[in-house]
Amino acid sequence: MSKWTYSIFITYLLLGIYVLVVASQTPFIGILLDTTSKQPILTEFYYPNWAQQNNIEKSDLLLTIDDKPVRSNQIDSFVRCAKKLTIMKPNGDVQTVSIKHKDIPEEFYLQIIFPLFYFVLSFGVAIYLWRRNTDNLLTSLLTLFLLTCSLAYISTGASARGNLIGGFVISIGIILCIVLFIHFLQFYYRYLCIEWPYLNTKWLYLTLLFIPCLDFIRIVNSDFKTITTLIKLGMFAVLVLYAIYILLTSYLRTKLEKIRLITIAFITPFLPFLLFFVIPELFGRNPILHSEVAALFLLFIPFSFIFIQVNERLFDIEYQLSRLRYYSTLAFFCALLSTAGITLLFIDKLSIVKIIGVFTLVFLVIIASFYIKEQLDFKYRKIIFSSTGDYVHNLYAAVNRMGKAKNQQELLDQFKYEITEKLGTTAFTITTITESTRDEVIMGNHLLLHDTGEEKIMLHIRHVLQKEELLWLELLALYVSMFIENLKLIEDLVYEIKLMKDHNDTQLPWLDKLLWNIIEKEKSILAQELHDTILQEQLHLARELDVLTSSPIIDKEKVLDIREQLLNASKDLREYCENLSPPLLDTFGLQIALKKLIQKVKIRADFLLKAQIERVQFQDATLHLVVYRLVQELLNNAIKHAEATEVSLRLQAINSGFILQYDDNGIGCNIESLMQSSNSMGINGIRERVRAFNGDITITSNLNEGMHIVIQIQEDVDSDD
Repeated sequence: MSKWTYSIFITYLLLGIYVLVVASQTPFIGILLDTTSKQPILTEFYYPNWAQQNNIEKSDLLLTIDDKPVRSNQIDSFVRCAKKLTIMKPNGDVQTVSIKHKDIPEEFYLQIIFPLFYFVLSFGVAIYLWRRNTDNLLTSLLTLFLLTCSLAYISTGASARGNLIGGFVISIGIILCIVLFIHFLQFYYRYLCIEWPYLNTKWLYLTLLFIPCLDFIRIVNSDFKTITTLIKLGMFAVLVLYAIYILLTSYLRTKLEKIRLITIAFITPFLPFLLFFVIPELFGRNPILHSEVAALFLLFIPFSFIFIQVNERLFDIEYQLSRLRYYSTLAFFCALLSTAGITLLFIDKLSIVKIIGVFTLVFLVIIASFYIKEQLDFKYRKIIFSSTGDYVHNLYAAVNRMGKAKNQQELLDQFKYEITEKLGTTAFTITTITESTRDEVIMGNHLLLHDTGEEKIMLHIRHVLQKEELLWLELLALYVSMFIENLKLIEDLVYEIKLMKDHNDTQLPWLDKLLWNIIEKEKSILAQELHDTILQEQLHLARELDVLTSSPIIDKEKVLDIREQLLNASKDLREYCENLSPPLLDTFGLQIALKKLIQKVKIRADFLLKAQIERVQFQDATLHLVVYRLVQELLNNAIKHAEATEVSLRLQAINSGFILQYDDNGIGCNIESLMQSSNSMGINGIRERVRAFNGDITITSNLNEGMHIVIQIQEDVDSDD
């Protein structure tokens, strides 16, 4: 945020806290005095209920205010605020009344609690708007309008107590907030490309210059107090009516929904204050509502405009306001019933202001509860219950089950099963409609499952469904349609591969690229292995021969040693060739090949190897090589990295598959860090082989706790080669 934004928020906080502190220091009482006889006689009470409860009556004589004599203290004929009053009854009895905020609930709620709530709420909404839409003129005007309305409202308490700053803030605020709103409309209409045939807003800012002049006149000559107040209220009324005129005429011209929503959001808080307080004051009538009560409608401003979020456009608030209206309607009746019940229980203790306060509190709490419930429903949307079961959770499970189908017929069979299980009916059929059967009429509900243009797969159900059941079925049918489309794509792909095999001249570029990448990866692994072992050994022997040939005397023992090393290198090379294509695997089978491999490992390894190899048989000969490679990789990993003293290996035959279990007591590792390490080629190779054959692998390991690996693969008998 820029410096001026910080300045605005700091000014708002300082002024708001100041006027609220002024209002909270001394209770407002509002007593009118008759001083014509030079004796301050009580004549009218702003809070008659409070006066009656404290036995304060008309014609009582006011002696002191806060222990100070009235004659030396009283300036005008109106007592605004006091903490203690001393009065004399007509019979000569003297009475002292201590005053606290809680003694006058109307004053406490309307001048302190509600303004404080409004102050905090407006500040929170302003921060929210700025965090979402910074450096935007429309946001700036909207935020300033909101903060100005809040300052004007919370200054009513300080102004009522005669505080000059509070009076000045409310005088400027009620005019400035409307000017800012009209300014906002002008820029927003420009954004919407709506003609602005109204007065330029910059001229309206000149009206603010009259406010200090009127306040100066009022301070210099108190006789003009009433006139200056009426002028301010008149300016406010004219500006409000002008803003309403702009909104209504522009909506009639454009019929835009956004303009209608802004019109409702503006009229709702301002029109009641104008009708119930301002206009009666201007015409010299008693206000229908006191200013504090009429100003309660301003509380709707933050709730109305929180949904107008500016980000080079107005946020689409139709849904938000519709939801608010819906929640408000429900909350209104619930709060009304709750307040009625509370009133009946405490009918002798609750005043009208307390009842309004209870109603407002219950109303807001219920609305907040609705929004919280909405968030919980969104978060846990799988748990939405109805009278016939948990449809959403069942839909989730049904989709998972159908996702395992391998062909279209299996998918449709599973779909039929789900309908029968959930809806409890078999009164349905799945029909394939072609050109020849397109004109047939089938009664009942129809759902389209798949459409290829030439044929359609339709679900016809003759069972009467409830709304929840119909929604569940429609969503499940949508998933079925997507599954069928995907299965069609897979079948086309398999057909294309088979066609390529039948016609050698047909090429699949993507398949060629995939195979090329696999071959190159295997070549890279082999090259690295040969480079690190046999090639290094050969270079070492070459250097030994160079030294030997340069010597005048031939060392026979040295020659024999080099010969032995060459034989060992040849032996290692032969082992690499056997690893690439194990000869025993094709000749004697998997079990013999694994036993030979285990014997070689026992000779090379420093650990005790316990192996239990069962005979396994597969229809797919590729799986024999897969098992051999997995065992080979596991044992190589144990030799190079495990640092174990004991290793156990078990190959167990299961129905159409096998389980391979590996355990060691070595140094172990952190699995997550291992997967990210460049040294994890062996483990990653094992994982890739298992996943390629739709198997499951579980790796468990911790530092100094060894490694435990369980691999399970089941042969897919129906799969294509």
